[in-house]
Amino acid sequence: MKKMKKILYVLFSLIMITGCDKDFEELNTDPNNPVALPAHLLLGGSQRVYSNVLYGVLGGAGGDMGAVWAQTWTKVQYNDEERYVPRRGVIDNIWDNIYSDVISEANAMYFQAEAEGNTNLQAISLIMQASGYQFLTELYGPIPFTEAMSSDILKPVYDDEATVYEGVIDMYTQAAGMLSAEGGEVTASSDLYYGGDINKWRKLANSLKFRALMRISSTRDVSSELQALINNGQMFTSNADNAQVSYLPNQPDANPIYELIDFGSRLEYKVNSALVEMMESLNDPRLEVYAAPNADGDIVGKPAGYGNQTTLPNEALGYTYANISGLGEFYLNPELPGTLMSYAQLSFLKAEAANEGYISGGTAQALTYYNEGIEASFQFNGLNATNYLTQSNVSFSTQADARVKIGNQLWLALFDQGFEAWTEWRRTKIPALDPAAEAAINQIPSRYYYPTTEVSLNKDNYDSGAQRLGGDELTSPLFWQ
Repeated sequence: MKKMKKILYVLFSLIMITGCDKDFEELNTDPNNPVALPAHLLLGGSQRVYSNVLYGVLGGAGGDMGAVWAQTWTKVQYNDEERYVPRRGVIDNIWDNIYSDVISEANAMYFQAEAEGNTNLQAISLIMQASGYQFLTELYGPIPFTEAMSSDILKPVYDDEATVYEGVIDMYTQAAGMLSAEGGEVTASSDLYYGGDINKWRKLANSLKFRALMRISSTRDVSSELQALINNGQMFTSNADNAQVSYLPNQPDANPIYELIDFGSRLEYKVNSALVEMMESLNDPRLEVYAAPNADGDIVGKPAGYGNQTTLPNEALGYTYANISGLGEFYLNPELPGTLMSYAQLSFLKAEAANEGYISGGTAQALTYYNEGIEASFQFNGLNATNYLTQSNVSFSTQADARVKIGNQLWLALFDQGFEAWTEWRRTKIPALDPAAEAAINQIPSRYYYPTTEVSLNKDNYDSGAQRLGGDELTSPLFWQ
């Protein structure tokens, strides 16, 4: 009897063991932590990170090393960056964030979307990657591109800028051709730019391509490609097409400009006198939107620089927190959208292209595009441009006059897009700006330093990139400058 009980116990134990082992993996899968995400869930995070980098103020691409270097903004006291002494840690972070949280995330989205058979998300991935690569090559120069996303290559080569641009332009072209009504759903809540609107993504791909071609227009003939985009007509046609992130009312989901200056009480950031003087000479009503009155109720700017030999704040010169105008209330709104590209910018680029003969229409057509750009900028700022456009000092009739006025208006329209303002200035050198007073170098920077980490992690390729530039310096020119 005891022997029989032992046999039954062993049999029962075996049944329990094998029974528990059946479907073991399914039973131990956590539904709240899936091993593979749907492709669309990778989109919103990369858009938000990208926008935060573009609009970052303290040492970021949008503020200290964007708007301040473009001289639309200035600083009162803590102005090392304004005098061209950037924080190397910030430069490192921008490189890391764009590669890891924008390009890499978009690349992962591409392959997941491919597995899902969603060509629309694949196309959107290409647009995000291309824009990220273009941003990086416009900051640094030669960068890892062809080998950047190869998981088995730990030390990717630095491709020259021409290679990066041609690759980026091809990605925009490919993406525009892939987007279709039958290409798969883009979940609206995951798309912070367009809420899943495929037609607007196609317009973005083509508009970004137009911008990229204009960037390299001094290096090769881009006329036929630009004209083809005009003929195709699938680009931005109003502010409703702007690629932008809609921020929320409260920190930490508000626009970074608000988060640092208003919520963070960093009143360091003011308007530059170069901006104030130009806008006053044009009787430009946007000035009262861009800038807040000072303690005396006036709008007063400060020129770039000082603070090395000349002490700041400086009562004698009037360079004080109370005397210099800060940013206007509109631009300290926590819900100010973070713009990747705007219809206004595209319009001014089309105006330049027509004026320079890259596309048809000449100076007369350039004036039409130019007026459309001004109207779009005014509309974004809650204003009407009708009276402004009647001023003789705003209009133009000759190619030389048009060239300057188009560049000036593009610079003004990019007030909150510091990186783009600085980049367009680097390309055109319009308006005429002097380097910051008492600066560490004698010219406005042409680029960022490479990240400090590259020297130790990828030295040979870092050396080749620096050699192509003539040295890893802020003054080393990029190939389109």
